[in-house]
Amino acid sequence: NGVYAVNIGTDVNPVWVTEPGEDAGDDVGLDGVGPTELNYYGPDEGEGNHKPDYIEGVGCEPNFAATDVSESDMVGLTSFQLFEIQPHRPPYEKWFRNDKSMWEVIGVESLIEETEWQSNLVETFASGPFPLYQGRTERISMSELHSYDPLEGLNSDDHSAPALFELKRIVQVIYEKDYRFAQPPKKPTLKATPGDGKVILTWDNIADTKTRDPFVGNVNDFEGYKLYRATDKKMSDPMIITDGYGTATYNKPIFQCDIKDGITGFTDFGLVNGVGYYLGSDAGIQHYFVDKNVQNGRTYYYAIVAYDYGAPNIGPGISPSENNIVIKLDESENVKYYDKNVQIVTPYQKAAGYVPENIEMFESDLIGTGEVTPEILANKSLKINHVYKVTFDVDTLNVINDYSHGLSYSNTGIRVFDATDSLEVYHEYPENFIGTNIIYDDTLDSYYLNTRKTIQTDVFDGVSLDLDLPVRTAVYDSENSGWVTGSAPINVVPTSRESKFFAWDYEIIFTDNPMEYTGAGSASRIRDVNDTQIRRNLLTTENFNFYVVNKTFTDSVEFLDMIVHDLDQNGQFDILTDQIYVGPLTSGGKWAGSVFAIDFLSAFGDSTQLPKAGDVYKITFKRPFFTTDTISFKILPSGDLNTSELSQTMKDIKVVPNPYVATNAMETAVANWYLNQRRDLMFVNVPSQCTIKIFTVSGVLVDKIDVNNDDDNGTVHWDLLSKEGLEVAAGMYLYHVQSKLTNDEKMGKFAIIK
Repeated sequence: NGVYAVNIGTDVNPVWVTEPGEDAGDDVGLDGVGPTELNYYGPDEGEGNHKPDYIEGVGCEPNFAATDVSESDMVGLTSFQLFEIQPHRPPYEKWFRNDKSMWEVIGVESLIEETEWQSNLVETFASGPFPLYQGRTERISMSELHSYDPLEGLNSDDHSAPALFELKRIVQVIYEKDYRFAQPPKKPTLKATPGDGKVILTWDNIADTKTRDPFVGNVNDFEGYKLYRATDKKMSDPMIITDGYGTATYNKPIFQCDIKDGITGFTDFGLVNGVGYYLGSDAGIQHYFVDKNVQNGRTYYYAIVAYDYGAPNIGPGISPSENNIVIKLDESENVKYYDKNVQIVTPYQKAAGYVPENIEMFESDLIGTGEVTPEILANKSLKINHVYKVTFDVDTLNVINDYSHGLSYSNTGIRVFDATDSLEVYHEYPENFIGTNIIYDDTLDSYYLNTRKTIQTDVFDGVSLDLDLPVRTAVYDSENSGWVTGSAPINVVPTSRESKFFAWDYEIIFTDNPMEYTGAGSASRIRDVNDTQIRRNLLTTENFNFYVVNKTFTDSVEFLDMIVHDLDQNGQFDILTDQIYVGPLTSGGKWAGSVFAIDFLSAFGDSTQLPKAGDVYKITFKRPFFTTDTISFKILPSGDLNTSELSQTMKDIKVVPNPYVATNAMETAVANWYLNQRRDLMFVNVPSQCTIKIFTVSGVLVDKIDVNNDDDNGTVHWDLLSKEGLEVAAGMYLYHVQSKLTNDEKMGKFAIIK
């Protein structure tokens, strides 16, 4: 078989070296699990030894010996019997407790078609006989196939059953692949948070990060997620996509997302009775969905499934597979178990007086421009009082040599750290991002965070972030540049190219000292605002009554050099007619580049209009976030009960539906007609801690409900049963609601019509 690699390290810290042509994922040892798989706990016997291993009763590597099923002999079906069930009394003919009798049934080759029986029948299937030697292990396998095929075909002379034979073809491929089915991706875990008129659904990323399918070469063949919703416990609502025979076959999702990999649309292979599987539209992966198409008080059943892209190159092709959905009911049709990719949730109105959890933002001194807004989506998943820090990945596009602050850069990712637990909880980057949050720019040959829309991250610890990033790379911010103090006519123009390397915050500060700054003589040529080189008429050692300082980096004070472009070519600096270029110096004292140009030409030669001592002009740029930028916030717990709001909200308490007429959408359907209808009405806008009493109009107490909801839940359901457990009669009823915390009261009435 293919081999894995050589371990040149230790068992604790293995170092794998793969030789050319080796299949990195096959020489995995007796446990059959390699380092790329979910349940790998370290090297085991036979792993990475460049040979297949098999120890009977212990284990075997994939596609070898006991696991190479296709090398064994197929005995096939040798006996089929169909007969009426026999009396269960001695001598127990044709019952398994009578070995001799059953041997005579299954040990005889008989594949006779039976069509006459119309009774309670027994079917027996058998393969054999074959020898079973001492110490020998034989693995027995069978496939039982079921299909929906048209009766006219089944009743025809050739017993046409195309759907059944398509299943048989697929099973044959599975057999020849050593039972290594085309497995769906790892099953995700779904979480649901009820809200007011909405349900927030989140799931983990185990499917898109941990899936490895040995059936297709041990690669991660995950393709996307589909989210299904139903209002019945058997998840029948979404199954509305039919096959070519009109049989309901596929579920219709309320949400689907898939990897941006070019694999889109319907499959043209592995068709299920003429129907292809929809693989998505390159929407990009995300791990949350907010369902706003719900009604408060109604119970919804959600299931998230991960699916792969199938196996188009195996035989005629194998259709994509997705996770199964398991909801188990007892005999009374109550849910007794559901799988981790299923959630059952009922949205509700907020409780009277409830003050929800909140977020406190901490002040940050940021170099970058943009807004980061955390939003609570799933309050049940919040980590109260935890502090989070948001930072950004920075890609340096170009630099200025010998100058530490000379660079052009963009943001390529975002990180979130839980500072309380010292743990990174979220990271979005070019190899793993949500939807179109990150874009590739072929002109710069780099990725960057999307600046064309508001970015919304995935959910972490019940929170997501909204990011408004105005620029991909730095640009001059004319709106926020200008006079801080003063109002003299001045022209400040950033250079078209070089300014992008020096896009920081600057101040031009004017004084009454004519020699406040003297040019350093740092360059014999510079570039102007249009990036054209200036070789002549430069005055590099002039005196100025103002200076320019970089205000971005608070840990240092950097003064910029100034060079005069002698526009009138008279060899002298004239502040009213010449232009001044401003730029930083390298570590060697050389001109690093031109940031902007200053002139006072709009003063029209009037020196009285020049800036005065104490005037300050600010130059700023819009920038991506820098490596030192950190945005911090804290999750605050829900506040104390708002008693005034509680009193006001209790005035809005009502019964839904009112009147109650026969049934309503909140009541779950019951398939078994021997079971009673599960009646339901609800009280809304109630306090989370209260007592509800229900009376007849004559004052007889019908039922008392002691309410101890979660703090945010303002809905209470009543099953229309009296305190004795009997169904109440039709008629008019009164209710009394009293808050346990404030003793506020509300009375009302409702009607029941059956």
